[in-house]
Amino acid sequence: MKPEEIIQLFRDDMDAGGFNVAALVADETGCDWAYSIGLHHCFDHPELLIVGLNAPIAAAIIEVLGKDISEGLRLDGGEPVRLDGGLRLQVREVDPLWLGRGDWFELGRAVMERWGARWPETLQLVWSDADGRFPERPGDPQWSLRQPLLASV
Repeated sequence: MKPEEIIQLFRDDMDAGGFNVAALVADETGCDWAYSIGLHHCFDHPELLIVGLNAPIAAAIIEVLGKDISEGLRLDGGEPVRLDGGLRLQVREVDPLWLGRGDWFELGRAVMERWGARWPETLQLVWSDADGRFPERPGDPQWSLRQPLLASV
């Protein structure tokens, strides 16, 4: 599919009241990640982002939570989330500085251009380590070693 066709497909889904997930596979400059496109536009909810898990897994998490949001779930920064199967996540707010940078949300911004919108508020989902600990807030010297994160919380 050509990029223009993907953008149109996503816009059509949003016109029908749905959302999509963009999953990006790592290259030499970064790690896998995924984000939602359309939760803000269709459900007045911040978009979701997860970084550092394999793209298919990250996309599946966004898909499950996006479906729950479409049915009325609301997530807020600092909130814990537990998925079926036991995966524990924590919701973090993404600093607006990161939302307009580079090509991180390039597909999402291209989709949203139809409505003249900037990339909206976004929440990042972080996961715990094997001991159940979540990444600490910035200032922890191990922060960047334990969790790739675009948030400034």
